[in-house]
Amino acid sequence: MTVVALLFASVLWPTVLLAAPRGEGRLPLDIAAGTSTWVNRHGSVMVLDRGRDGLLQGYFVNNAPGKGCRGIPYELSGRMVDETIAFQVSWRNGVADCPMETQWRGHIQPSREGGLEIVAEWQQSSTVLSIGLGDDEPQKGTDHFTLQVTTGLHSQITPPGISEIP
Repeated sequence: MTVVALLFASVLWPTVLLAAPRGEGRLPLDIAAGTSTWVNRHGSVMVLDRGRDGLLQGYFVNNAPGKGCRGIPYELSGRMVDETIAFQVSWRNGVADCPMETQWRGHIQPSREGGLEIVAEWQQSSTVLSIGLGDDEPQKGTDHFTLQVTTGLHSQITPPGISEIP
């Protein structure tokens, strides 16, 4: 029930994002402490809550076609320092358990549309010990997450596969 409440709260409450002041030769990409919502190209949604110390907590909802553990929030943890970000998701939450863990490492950069995006390499590994099966290689890839900016109760960008509550 807490996960559902957190999911609804993220849709109903505006995302609060503050850009850090522009320093000497530094891009204003440092996200201040608070909550931000990001969506990747497959419509997966990531909600990050960044503490002042750079620690990240939040959740990830996988919406990628053809993948397991879809449409359910999974706990996320990580760290952000300046423009660098690293986070991980263990695909177990008591509702639906997939024996996988995914880790992302990347950076925040300006997007072509004038907003912000996270570009991150990911690696997914099984959490099941496989002895002698020969399929121990983790899957790897790249993700691009776009920052979703909200004003009031409606977001300016509606991610694919996600419906807004009127």
